[in-house]
Amino acid sequence: MIYAVVNTKGGVGKTTMAVHLAAMLARDGRALLIDGDPQASAASWAAWRRDGEVVRLINPATIILAGRAIFAEGKGLAQNYANTVIDAGGRDAPGIRSALLLAQRAIIPVGASNLDAAAMDDLLGIIDEARQFNEALQVKVLLTRIDAHTRDTGRMLDWLEEKGLPVMNARICERVAIKRATGEGAIVQEMGSDEKAIFEMEYFYKEITK
Repeated sequence: MIYAVVNTKGGVGKTTMAVHLAAMLARDGRALLIDGDPQASAASWAAWRRDGEVVRLINPATIILAGRAIFAEGKGLAQNYANTVIDAGGRDAPGIRSALLLAQRAIIPVGASNLDAAAMDDLLGIIDEARQFNEALQVKVLLTRIDAHTRDTGRMLDWLEEKGLPVMNARICERVAIKRATGEGAIVQEMGSDEKAIFEMEYFYKEITK
């Protein structure tokens, strides 16, 4: 299975979700993580994971590809792995389009704010174009970095429903443990310090892979 985690807006937890998904998939078989974001944050995570003080025994293979190479080279590389995760974003439209052309499932992490909603319009246009060439593409919206003390989530859900976008049941809240784990080349399950964060990630994993 090939997954693409995409968004044109930064700060929504896109790379965090991509590396967590890749690491969780690696528990069940060979997994490839393609860093297609110009910031190369997923590749940095992989380097921290490889060179950190704590040895991580289960690791996805990681490669950096840019723009159209995500599709041209990624297609062949993905055949050697049970699962592939593509982290694509930023304003690199060719990279996002290539990821969506290659993927079978696209995950759109989105925060619950007006700025997140406004940024979605451009991305939805790119997705519509990709679906003309990749009819098998499934798209799921994942609410991330949620602040449980506000009503923003409900408003965002209403907006997504109006747009007819399928929203995952999983929710990822704003948690220190998730930031800390990602910054150390780990996933929250390996840190073991926040049961709620672990539950949220495992719930997301089971839902997106079922």
